[in-house]
Amino acid sequence: MEDKYLKDFVIALIVIFIILFIIKDMNLYSKVKDVREESKYSEMALGDELLGQIQKIESSIQDRKQFIFTVTKDPLEQNLIVRTIKDLELQWREEVENMIRLESTIVPEKGKTQAVISYKGITKIYQVGDKFAKGVITEIRQGEISYKNDGVTGILKIEKLPEKPAVIQKKSAKNKKSELDYNW
Repeated sequence: MEDKYLKDFVIALIVIFIILFIIKDMNLYSKVKDVREESKYSEMALGDELLGQIQKIESSIQDRKQFIFTVTKDPLEQNLIVRTIKDLELQWREEVENMIRLESTIVPEKGKTQAVISYKGITKIYQVGDKFAKGVITEIRQGEISYKNDGVTGILKIEKLPEKPAVIQKKSAKNKKSELDYNW
């Protein structure tokens, strides 16, 4: 018998909750109905066109924040595609200066053997046992040296300077009329 009253009690509670929910919903609807369509801030609001422009600028800024430049030159420089003769010559000079190049060896019949090595634009004379950019010199022979670095033995042979690009050679052959001749 007691289950019958419990069942009626649960049904009565559900009906009461539904009635309360309907009353609360009607109350909220009446509040929403009272809101004006025109706000007092409508004069300060942005137009769709201006808002679109602002959003484009903001997305562009976000893209630029995430972009990582990997160039060694200034990205704002205007002539990155068309390089001048001067740019090409500077590039060639940098290449030559960054080479570790054996220029010559001195192997007399009597006396100490020596090697002339260029690196980073500086030329120095070395002897057996001296340290240089690639390691420690172990032997100097005619036209080459042996060196050791971290237990690994290597040989460095005499190298000539790399050839200048043809465009630079033509320019130096002329009477250098203008520094800004373009290579197109």
